[in-house]
Amino acid sequence: MIRRKNNLSLPVRIIIYMVTILLFTAGSILVITASHFNNQTKRYHEDILRRKEKSVLSAIDYEMDNYPGIATKDNIHIILEDKIMQIADINKLNIVVYDLRGNKILTTEAKTSTFNVLPQDILNKLRTSNELVITHKENGDQGTMYSSYSYIKNYYNENVAVICLPYQSNDDFMQEDMFTLIGSYGLAFGVILLFGTLAVYFVTKRTLNQIWSFADRIRETEVIVNNMPIRYDGNDEIKVLVDSYNDMLFKLKEQSELIVKQEREEAWRDFARQVAHEIKNPLTPMKLMIQNYMRKFDPSDEHLTEKTMRTGNILLQQIETISAIAEAFSDFAKMPSRNDEKIDIIDVVKNALYVFPMDYVEFNYSPEVILMHFDKQYLNRVITNITKNAFQSIPKDHEAKVKVDVVLTDGFLHITINDNGSGIPVEAQDSIFVPKFTTKNSGMGIGLPMVKKIIDDYDGTIRFESKVGVGTTFYILIPYHE
Repeated sequence: MIRRKNNLSLPVRIIIYMVTILLFTAGSILVITASHFNNQTKRYHEDILRRKEKSVLSAIDYEMDNYPGIATKDNIHIILEDKIMQIADINKLNIVVYDLRGNKILTTEAKTSTFNVLPQDILNKLRTSNELVITHKENGDQGTMYSSYSYIKNYYNENVAVICLPYQSNDDFMQEDMFTLIGSYGLAFGVILLFGTLAVYFVTKRTLNQIWSFADRIRETEVIVNNMPIRYDGNDEIKVLVDSYNDMLFKLKEQSELIVKQEREEAWRDFARQVAHEIKNPLTPMKLMIQNYMRKFDPSDEHLTEKTMRTGNILLQQIETISAIAEAFSDFAKMPSRNDEKIDIIDVVKNALYVFPMDYVEFNYSPEVILMHFDKQYLNRVITNITKNAFQSIPKDHEAKVKVDVVLTDGFLHITINDNGSGIPVEAQDSIFVPKFTTKNSGMGIGLPMVKKIIDDYDGTIRFESKVGVGTTFYILIPYHE
């Protein structure tokens, strides 16, 4: 039993979906955590820098207060040049002083890491906000370089200089904390992934085993078999499926019984219609023949006895056909029993054609007499059915012409029936030997199927050629048995 082909099984697909979601969640948490740590690190160092900036400015204010005079932009370098190193040592960072135009005038840096001339954007930010400005840039493996810029103000709150505090951060301990936290997250996700995968696999496997067992039962379900309902004691979503299946079985049983009843009734109706159709074939020409006989009846006709005997023989032949149908007809596969006897094929065909308008029938045969073991009723039905169909296919505004040829050659009996009717539509040509198929407005469409059954019964073949608007020709080939 094949339950799946090349597609992944449902447990594997669910596990893949779950792992994908967990990995996406883990990646999202990792990105959020890293971003949070970076923001926290940035705020941490900026807070340090702000505290140092306040301490440095307090020390500078102290020096300006002790200066005998008012600090200005012109003497600020004189006030701070002897004290700046001391202030830098106390606060453990370098100090750079710029004039108001951004030119460096004092520094404690041994190695320059700041601007010699302040960029215009920093000066613009200071002039606009008049508050502390902090910048930062990555400095490779050494960490991040933060720099604060603010004005030095005198007693009258006038800007006299710009002070820069460069600060080299050390992020090792922060990164260590971040890696420790990410490692904890990774371990937790690994445990969740492992146990989640196992749980999902076993739960889905168990569920699928139940579904597969139900699928096997459903696959074995047949319309006419007394199917047993599925018992399931669970109270979950699968119970809904089981209840639906059991309800379907109940409805299927009711509908199948109804269908069987309807088919039985339809079979009887078809039987009645088929029998009526087959009986009507010989009755119609018999009626016409009797009417024609009565119309032309002449007691003084010197050939009256011969015509009466001929008419009687033909009527008896048709009556025998009706009798055989009435006795043995039950369905298409159950034909009247064969009663082969040595008959004159030409004579039987002549009698079968005699019931049709002879002015429109051309009968050619060779040799004059063909003696052959064959069922006379079968042969009569073959000729009658095909010829009748030929006349019915001819439009009323056309002059009917039906040509029948019977030839014995090379050990085979060849029968050809040609008409000048409207032809068989192309879309119908593959179905004319199918029981109940008909292109006519009346009849049940079993005439040609029965003809084919008779020909097949004698190991013969029947085929046709038809052209719409031109006509149809049937070719019958039967092995000759003397």
